[in-house]
Amino acid sequence: MKFQTPRGTRDFLPKDMIKRQFVLDKIRSVFELWGFDPLETPAFEEWALLAAKSGGGEAIKEEVYHFKDKSDRELGLRFDLTVPTARVVASNPNIPRPFKRYQIGSVWRYDRPGTGRYREFTQADVDIFGSVNMDADALIISAACNCLKELGFKNFTVRISNRKLIEDLVISLGIDEKNVIDVFRSIDKLDKIGEDGVRGELTKKGIDSSAIKKLMKILLSDLESLESKVDLKGLNEIKDKVNEFGYDNAKIDLSLVRGLEYYTGTVFEIVLPDSSMSVAGGGRYDRLIELYGGKPTPAIGISLGIERIIEIMNERNMFNLSESNTKIFLVSITDSTKIRRQMIRLSALLRGMNIANEFDIMSRSLSKQLDYINSRKIPYAIIIGERELDKNMVKMKNMTSGEERELSIAIFEKDVERILAKDLSSKN
Repeated sequence: MKFQTPRGTRDFLPKDMIKRQFVLDKIRSVFELWGFDPLETPAFEEWALLAAKSGGGEAIKEEVYHFKDKSDRELGLRFDLTVPTARVVASNPNIPRPFKRYQIGSVWRYDRPGTGRYREFTQADVDIFGSVNMDADALIISAACNCLKELGFKNFTVRISNRKLIEDLVISLGIDEKNVIDVFRSIDKLDKIGEDGVRGELTKKGIDSSAIKKLMKILLSDLESLESKVDLKGLNEIKDKVNEFGYDNAKIDLSLVRGLEYYTGTVFEIVLPDSSMSVAGGGRYDRLIELYGGKPTPAIGISLGIERIIEIMNERNMFNLSESNTKIFLVSITDSTKIRRQMIRLSALLRGMNIANEFDIMSRSLSKQLDYINSRKIPYAIIIGERELDKNMVKMKNMTSGEERELSIAIFEKDVERILAKDLSSKN
């Protein structure tokens, strides 16, 4: 029988994992520079937590992988990293405030797979618990911007909105409060289905045509017109603070509401100019801790979509990485005990210098070893034979340029780091 990955999931071969590790390591290092500490939570949670009213919402609840264990307990795979963290904060009231945490991990949603969408995917989150200060909003946004900058993105926009502001606006237009969430779900699709698509959805939901007209006019107004209709003071303050952190790419956009029901105030997304999909999104969820049995606690966070980021980086050829972590392969011309001992000794020496290396464990011929090196795109080969040993030499080959040179073992052992560094810098 032949087996495949379940629909909406993927295997990552080493060349793919090297890219993923590069992206995740960059993000992790930025999060820590901004003062966030790591947290981990279980892959599955109690169903009651994931399905709680005013949590993720009805639409998300339909996408949760839901099952019973052998003791008939109802459980579900986490659909994001925010809800489990809110449970942690609710259960640990003595954690010092502000509590700044980051988490990177897999989440699962029973969604229709498509471009940039999978049923198992990775999120990288930062959140702050305990602060109502708008500095927290700006800090979260700026940390995410810093991640994208470190990954090589130069041109991106932060869309900032406020869910409570739009809720008040919708109700002021005569739309029944019980229909607000349905209206939000349609508005949230504006960048995907366009103005006509949103109008059509709202009409089907029974929203009055004059209210739809007024709502769309406000949502699509320019900033100057908006300021005459709604109070944008708070959003402008966040925008100014993001600018103070060094990012002048934030703009107010009231068409942004975000789909998850737990958002209570500021919401934001980071988008690339030539992509219809956001690469990061988040907002305030000041009532979620209380919903899960904790003390009232203000909270704000953002999540970076790792799959989308990597796909875009691949499309734009932004990776300049080897397909293997191995830097040197020690090639044995013969399989003699003397050569093998020298290889093991040199391999240990290189590992002691934090230089990743391999040597032949398949008793293959010289040509087969070189074929293996090329297939793995390992940049250097150190060739050791009886002749080289008799002369206390090794032969170093740059597998990209084909250049070879002989080095005494003493010089190689002493200067291998400098030799590699010089070779790599001349290559770049």
